[in-house]
Amino acid sequence: MSRVASQTRNPDSNRPTATIRPMWLPVLSAVLGIVAFLPFNLYPAAFAFLVPLFVFLMREKKLWRLVLGAIIFRLIFGIGTAYYTLEPIFWSSSLLIFLGLPIAIFLFKKLMDTTCPSILPTLIFLPFAWTFFDLAQAQWSLLPTFIITAGNALGSSPFLGLAGIGGFFALTFFTALINALLAALFLLAWQSVKHRVFDTCVLTLGISVIVLLFSGWQISQYELRSNASAYAALPNEISFAAISVDGTIDAGQFERIKREMSDRRVDLIVFPENMFNRHAPSDGAEFRDLARELRTPVLAAYATASGTERYKSAVVFGADGAVAGVHNKNRLTFIGEYWPFGNWRPSFYEWLRERDPRIGTYAVFTPGNASLPGERNLLSTAVRGDAVLFAAPICLEIHYPTDLEAYRAQGARFIVNQSGNRWISSGLEHFSYLTTNLKKIESVSLQIPIISSSVNDFAGVTLPNGESVQHPVLDTGRGYTVFFGTVRY
Repeated sequence: MSRVASQTRNPDSNRPTATIRPMWLPVLSAVLGIVAFLPFNLYPAAFAFLVPLFVFLMREKKLWRLVLGAIIFRLIFGIGTAYYTLEPIFWSSSLLIFLGLPIAIFLFKKLMDTTCPSILPTLIFLPFAWTFFDLAQAQWSLLPTFIITAGNALGSSPFLGLAGIGGFFALTFFTALINALLAALFLLAWQSVKHRVFDTCVLTLGISVIVLLFSGWQISQYELRSNASAYAALPNEISFAAISVDGTIDAGQFERIKREMSDRRVDLIVFPENMFNRHAPSDGAEFRDLARELRTPVLAAYATASGTERYKSAVVFGADGAVAGVHNKNRLTFIGEYWPFGNWRPSFYEWLRERDPRIGTYAVFTPGNASLPGERNLLSTAVRGDAVLFAAPICLEIHYPTDLEAYRAQGARFIVNQSGNRWISSGLEHFSYLTTNLKKIESVSLQIPIISSSVNDFAGVTLPNGESVQHPVLDTGRGYTVFFGTVRY
């Protein structure tokens, strides 16, 4: 009775008790988030991992505690989901953007305290605020982080089709909305006030969550079926061979790949980024000769130079061996390919370079490896006399969904992603799983297929119906794998 009475006498009685504000709530959210993003498709956890954090954000009134809670959540969550990118400057850029969330919540609650002192406005505001800052830090950090946005946890779930109506925004907002409703349900249940109004609110929120989940599932399945039907109805197709290699490809293995290619006719051969692990600019002679020998267009990605200017390029060699098109990488990778801080370097970089030469090559900036950004242009390949346009985002360029939307608007019929994952010393399986989710969301959203070719990962294709077919290179035992497939356009 005393607990209920104290609540009813509180002038802010429309809100649950202020005791639900412990700092362990962001910690719990982070741990649940790590579970949701594990490479085991534990997607149901995505609908609950933000609940403790949202309860904390709705109840906490002090700005410094809101900011501290967000920092604790983000650091623990990042360590558990993106440990393979552990780099303090990049992480700081992501965190600074994300801290806009607690500041926005604080300012919004201050505004509402004078007009509508209840949790309802904050409850409505939270999904929008989370979606905005989650996607903002993914887009504008020094490295893209869409793979750890809330919506990416649904990339292999029955709700994937929601990407067809709004891409990452739709999936992230849907996830945040369910979490916000469950947070409100928890707060109402915590009050344990036996009153018809509270019982009605709890019942309404519970029914709303069930209806939203069922509706989201139905809409998702409809979108996936629609994509599958539209894709199957496309009149043309292009056959391809996508090659993936481990980090030790040699001339003998390349010759075996050539022999395997000669036994099966395709319209396009795709090799991964920097297949031969060379950092000096090249003219791509091996790929040029292969295209001429097999009379088949070849797409390769490697370092190129124009005078003193150096680029990371995706190059199409036509069936005659001539260069038919070049895409110079537009989104350069922070540290590996560009450094925005002049001559300044953190002191620990040299220690890292001495500790692991591989880190010195890929994760510590080397001026000799610096590249210039290119344009966002399409490439084309000849298929039975017709020039077919496609986009060739190199490596992390595939992690920018807005760029892919622009390529689609320019007329790209399909996407080819050539990547090199030598920079990952641990966590490759985790990164690969989350990147596969990313590609599924992008393919469903854009309604075009994505071909993948990589180093130390898989070769395969992701289709607009959410299907992903992969041949992991490390499962072959021969240092490479060749995936034969077709895409429609």
